[in-house]
Amino acid sequence: MGLESVGDLALNTILTKLGPEETVKVSCISKKFKDLAAEESLWSLFCRQDLDLSAPLDHHGNPLPSFKATYKLWREAFHMYPWPLVKRVKSCWDRLTIWLTTNFPEAKATLGKGASEGKIEELEKKLKVKLPLPTRLLYRFHDGQNLPSKNQSSGMAGCPLGLIGGYCFYNHLVNVYLLPLDEVIFKSQKLVRHLNLPNTSKYIVVAASSSRIGKFFFLNCSDGQLYVGTHNLPTDAEMMPCVPQALISPVHDFNSDQQQDAMLLWLEEHGRRLHNGTIKVLGEENMKSISQFPEESPLCSTAVTSGVKVRASAVFVPEDANLQDISSKYVFAYSIRMSLQPEGCIINGMHFGSCQLHMRHWVISANDTVVSNVNAEAVIGKFPLLCPGEKEFVYESCTPLPTSTGSVEGSFTFVPGRLTDPKGSPFEVEVRRFPLQLPDYIF
Repeated sequence: MGLESVGDLALNTILTKLGPEETVKVSCISKKFKDLAAEESLWSLFCRQDLDLSAPLDHHGNPLPSFKATYKLWREAFHMYPWPLVKRVKSCWDRLTIWLTTNFPEAKATLGKGASEGKIEELEKKLKVKLPLPTRLLYRFHDGQNLPSKNQSSGMAGCPLGLIGGYCFYNHLVNVYLLPLDEVIFKSQKLVRHLNLPNTSKYIVVAASSSRIGKFFFLNCSDGQLYVGTHNLPTDAEMMPCVPQALISPVHDFNSDQQQDAMLLWLEEHGRRLHNGTIKVLGEENMKSISQFPEESPLCSTAVTSGVKVRASAVFVPEDANLQDISSKYVFAYSIRMSLQPEGCIINGMHFGSCQLHMRHWVISANDTVVSNVNAEAVIGKFPLLCPGEKEFVYESCTPLPTSTGSVEGSFTFVPGRLTDPKGSPFEVEVRRFPLQLPDYIF
């Protein structure tokens, strides 16, 4: 009780070191401590440290009268969950929503408000499952995405707002979004019957492609793993795990502060890839979407030859994988982006204002064995003309592979000027080797 004689500033400093729970206990000692423990500056600090809040807001984003009331409401709203897990899930969503606010506000606008405990219990009752705690918390913050209904079946071009995003090559268009709970119930019930899974199945559909290509992500509520359907999903219910199993905690360890299921790990990894620039929003106006083709080294290669810049990367396509086919077990899509530097095409010291692609040479390897060596005209039937200052010419294609790792490398043959009016001799442009590999996290 000798602390009563200590100055208020020193006592306030002591309380900041004690933390919120001990501060509440100390407030019971005397009126002086009660007043000190009610200081807004103190609870502002606790809200910032625990919840990264700079304003008094509830978990739906609604304003509250004080930081103390904010901290109290948060603890009451999530009292049934380990507090460290609440903070981690909030941090995961904050990371995603901050990035979306800056880079893709159209997609952020589709995020649903947090679901109630009653809504989650309704899902569990209808599907006869028990959601892992991390997934429950993810839905408490945001109930999936609410896409414009008129676009949900119109393909990637019509509805490119999936939080996970996707890719396109040929007529294969994929854009993955997070399902709201009502849709989780509907799609899970439908697919359990369609795939002839047992009624006791613990799988629920948590994410899917909004385009016509069927790409579905299933959370196993028994082991906490997230799976994606392959080419054989409709016939054999074949799936692949999306997250390293060794990272997943036992889903029924309710008292663990470190519990993590695949859904939380998956979204955390997606947030990291967005923030470090591995993947980005591509396109313009209503055609923008999150592209899963990597944009940064080492997954994306870059080479500049005679003023022509070529960037290249690949992504695993699980919905086309056929794990029962030895020769084409895995399928990879690749994206090639080519552009002409501002100084134009430079050959033997001579500058040209344009160049046009004529031939391509591809060497595709499975591990270290060449499985395809192609020399042909054009790319996807086109002969792109490159000019300084214009956007990259982008084209996507795909290749099957018998192994889970491989590579692509090669070259393009260009002519300075145009094919119909060449200004010099053809020259080779390098396509630096880029990897084809089954990733630890599948999106």
